[in-house]
Amino acid sequence: MAERASRREFRRVWLFLGLVFLITWGVGGLYLLFPQPLTAVFGPFVYGSPAYLLAACSPTLVALALTLTFEGTAGLGRLGRRLIQVTPLWALALAFLALPAIALGLSLLVPAFSAWPVRPGDVLVATPLLLFTTAQILTNSGPLGEELGWRGYALPRLLDRWPPLVAGGALGVVWTIWHIPAFLFSGIVNSSLSNLGWYALGTIALSLLMTWLFMRTRGGVLIAGIVPHFVINGLGAVGAWRTRPAEAIALALLALALFVLWPPNGRKQH
Repeated sequence: MAERASRREFRRVWLFLGLVFLITWGVGGLYLLFPQPLTAVFGPFVYGSPAYLLAACSPTLVALALTLTFEGTAGLGRLGRRLIQVTPLWALALAFLALPAIALGLSLLVPAFSAWPVRPGDVLVATPLLLFTTAQILTNSGPLGEELGWRGYALPRLLDRWPPLVAGGALGVVWTIWHIPAFLFSGIVNSSLSNLGWYALGTIALSLLMTWLFMRTRGGVLIAGIVPHFVINGLGAVGAWRTRPAEAIALALLALALFVLWPPNGRKQH
């Protein structure tokens, strides 16, 4: 019975991914094919517009819809409790500080060898001001619009079937591919399509870091998903993070070091 339930939940991951891609790529694709008539009726596809929010928030929207359909309100309660999971302070600190620490370290070290566009003040001053004195957590759709889907719905079901490194890496690949349409619209992704390889490495590395945090916090989506997503988007908004090669490599090394030096035990069950 347990194996049958695990297979059923794993199949629902594919349903989740299919619906998420259908919505995001469908909306983005239609705007690329028919920009003028759709803009006339629904408005432009720009950051914060209704069409953008539908596409960008599809992971959380689909996760909520599938949970309600298959598990009812009790399932929604379980999903919601992942947001308020009690976690140790060190995990909260790591979720908030790991990415700024990398950005700060690079801003101090790289200029000794070559030009680097990030200054320490971008990390130590501009980023905290943006994150904690503005409505960034609400106006930036990524953390709340995606994480109940990626880390709240898909990841625990992948971990039921696959080891953490495989589950986190696979979800990182999917996460990268899902973002591709955003590269085709101006002002949505702070990177060019020619930089997709480094963007992919950084996204997979971030997914691995989030997976490690997820395992260490017993499935806490707030610490493992929303907080790191919130922080990296804030760094990106002030120009302190662009998933340049040095940033992607440093984040990948950090994620792999955590798995090697402090491996999570077992698999997180749905």
